[in-house]
Amino acid sequence: MASHYFLSFSGIGGAEVALHRVGVPYNNIVSVEISAVNRKILRSWWEQTNQTGNLIELEDVQQLGVYKLEHLIHVLGGFDLIVGGSPCNNLTGSNQSSSDGLGGIHSILFYDYSELLTLSSA
Repeated sequence: MASHYFLSFSGIGGAEVALHRVGVPYNNIVSVEISAVNRKILRSWWEQTNQTGNLIELEDVQQLGVYKLEHLIHVLGGFDLIVGGSPCNNLTGSNQSSSDGLGGIHSILFYDYSELLTLSSA
């Protein structure tokens, strides 16, 4: 059975490493991460550990768009697991300078994740 995972805000690949360590099989991982440095770290781990599935890297959840997401869902047949943790810079109590809630420049990305969940379950 083919397994396809969508990991938004991937960072350096924490979810990808965790799935690998517990032996969860997959065919395709779609990883969305805006930081080039973080993508390079994930790609390096991917190559060093000889991963056998496909790593599909996307740079920015805001540039994903409905068409591209629907295309991925169609081509892969949907996602078996969706993981995401949008930035919380504007939500934390320790951020005294700009606690803007979900309207903040970083935390507003939560809505992109929410749209992904809605489209994936349709």
